[in-house]
Amino acid sequence: MLRRSLAFSILFLLLLPVARAADNSAAEAVRQAVECFPSAWNSRDMAAFGQCFGADADFVNVTTTWWQGRNAITKNHAFLLGEGKATDVADVNIPARDYAIFKATTLTLKPASVRFLRPDVAIARANWQITGDTRTAQTRSGFLMFVVVNNGQRWEIGAVQNTERNRPITPP
Repeated sequence: MLRRSLAFSILFLLLLPVARAADNSAAEAVRQAVECFPSAWNSRDMAAFGQCFGADADFVNVTTTWWQGRNAITKNHAFLLGEGKATDVADVNIPARDYAIFKATTLTLKPASVRFLRPDVAIARANWQITGDTRTAQTRSGFLMFVVVNNGQRWEIGAVQNTERNRPITPP
């Protein structure tokens, strides 16, 4: 019994670095999936932006508007970024006055923390800053919580909750 326990302990210690390397690799893949969001935003590449998300993803923005599905998430962000026509409001559920309010913005994320719920599901958290909002000269900041899922081929964003800190925007 002692031999078996000792052999098991040695095997565990030998495999621990392999498990940690796999965890680090998966965590890095999750961070890259999260980084897709600001990268596509800043390049105004709405096709790439949509591909950051799973087909059935959810996104709750800072005003608590809930977008369900990749198409709704992409379409509403494209509207806010001024990508496409202001009159193309099919599937857009935000006020018309918000068209292109983020056209000149830059979005940055501070490195995300990653916690795995299962090997194929992780929660990533990141602080964000945005400059260039047409409604304020101040830098806006907040916190994003992502649920990132491995669909068997790649990691993709399955859900986002966006929370803003001390919103400096004043109504028109």
